[in-house]
Amino acid sequence: MNKKNTITLRLTDDQLAWLGALSRRSKRSKSEVIRSLIEHGSVRERITRDHLHIIRQLIGESTNLNQLAKQANTYGFFAVADHCVEISNHISQLIKQLKDDR
Repeated sequence: MNKKNTITLRLTDDQLAWLGALSRRSKRSKSEVIRSLIEHGSVRERITRDHLHIIRQLIGESTNLNQLAKQANTYGFFAVADHCVEISNHISQLIKQLKDDR
């Protein structure tokens, strides 16, 4: 794409800080951030290593839930009810942590 047009943009200190933060979080230049905002209306952060760790934990918990569902079908729900509540609370905490980070 040929980018031959240039614009001058005046920002307040707060706006410039926000643009810088978006740029650092998305690991893109300020120009790319502005272009993305113009084209898509938003700029998304890239997934961090911490977020990947949390996502892997969620995958593990999902596997545990599948195993519990199999046990519940075999032995009855009351045999695994306490463990289900425990895993459910842990999954809720992981999801809350992801939401708070974003």
